[in-house]
Amino acid sequence: KTALWGKASLAEGFVRRSGPKTNGRKWQVSAVTPGAFAWAATICMFMLSPDSEFPGNGVGQLSKINYYEVFRGYKCVLVTKWADPHIQKIVSEVNSFVFGKSGTTSAKSGSTSPMEDLAAEIDAAMAAM
Repeated sequence: KTALWGKASLAEGFVRRSGPKTNGRKWQVSAVTPGAFAWAATICMFMLSPDSEFPGNGVGQLSKINYYEVFRGYKCVLVTKWADPHIQKIVSEVNSFVFGKSGTTSAKSGSTSPMEDLAAEIDAAMAAM
């Protein structure tokens, strides 16, 4: 979300206003893609690794993780399984959170978070792969 709309987008009740063009506006992004999910997962892996710089060659200097291959692998799986109902449920929730599309999903009753717990959907999607 912050990569598209800036750090202020994480604030409760954030509304996009005029000002400098954000990446989301520049790129005219309106929904997440398999590549966006793969990028986010790869960046999370990098941030949790001992590597201090994102490598130009795609391989972590300390971890020896081949981030390029990780990204490609994630994206390949997601492109192949994109229509899976479990993955689409997760996509719908992420779209709602990142883009604020009201009515795209319904929260579970009693949910206190803008995004519901997707553990069951993630587990089902992983099992289907």
